[in-house]
Amino acid sequence: MVTIEKALNNNVVIGRDEFEEVVLIGRGIGFGKKNGDVLDIEEADKVYKLEGQQDTSRYQTLLTMADERLFQSTLEAIELIDEMTTENINNRILLSLTDHLLFAMKRQEEGIEITNPFVNETKALYPKEFRIAEAVVEMFNKKYGIHLPEAEVGFIALHVHSSIYNRSLHDMNVLSEVVHQAIVIIEYGLETTIDQSSIQYDRFVRHISFCVQRVMNGESVPSQEQFDLLLKAQYPMCYNIAVKIMKMIQNKLQRKVYDSEVVYLTMHIQHFRHYSK
Repeated sequence: MVTIEKALNNNVVIGRDEFEEVVLIGRGIGFGKKNGDVLDIEEADKVYKLEGQQDTSRYQTLLTMADERLFQSTLEAIELIDEMTTENINNRILLSLTDHLLFAMKRQEEGIEITNPFVNETKALYPKEFRIAEAVVEMFNKKYGIHLPEAEVGFIALHVHSSIYNRSLHDMNVLSEVVHQAIVIIEYGLETTIDQSSIQYDRFVRHISFCVQRVMNGESVPSQEQFDLLLKAQYPMCYNIAVKIMKMIQNKLQRKVYDSEVVYLTMHIQHFRHYSK
């Protein structure tokens, strides 16, 4: 059973079960309800749990800022995300996506176009989530007759990934920054422009992603000293670029990066060099 703390409108109530704050959604579920009334949780079509008073207060504040239509559209977006993935999505997406879409729409109304320097990295790192985010943006564009920029697709894709895999937005942003800076270092060192739609780019992004995970977990790939010496002698330019990337990752994460990572980075950079000729 849920004790109602606030009926936000006819279809949404915030309440508390014996453990935590919850948001109950269902047609007419809030009609005529007062604080202190009791509801059977089975009456709700959807139940979202809010983690602590801070989340509850933030959500209530957001709902006073958003109109009924935007709130309903956000719920439809969450339903779409749920339909497009086989994994369970975290309850916190209700708060994070409401927050993001509210301010995305305000920016649109005020003619403010936000930039997202990591769109390409996000698309390569999280292709499935990016496709889901494209569907969400397309839904909003059709519903409101607007054109949300691709930058918003990138941001929403991060929220989707975070809700599926329970990863913090901070960690994902750090990974995007690492990939972006690595590409900048490679392009400067090779005096070329990397084709970010190429297979080589996708493979490199996946490698960097796993590399960052290993560094964060204090793991290393097997050492290959002879191969390391061979690559250093045969591809000195690519090897030196790999060392710079290794140092950048070390500085960004404030964690030790094992020398064995240079071997694999060098091979990827040599592939870029080969295909840029």
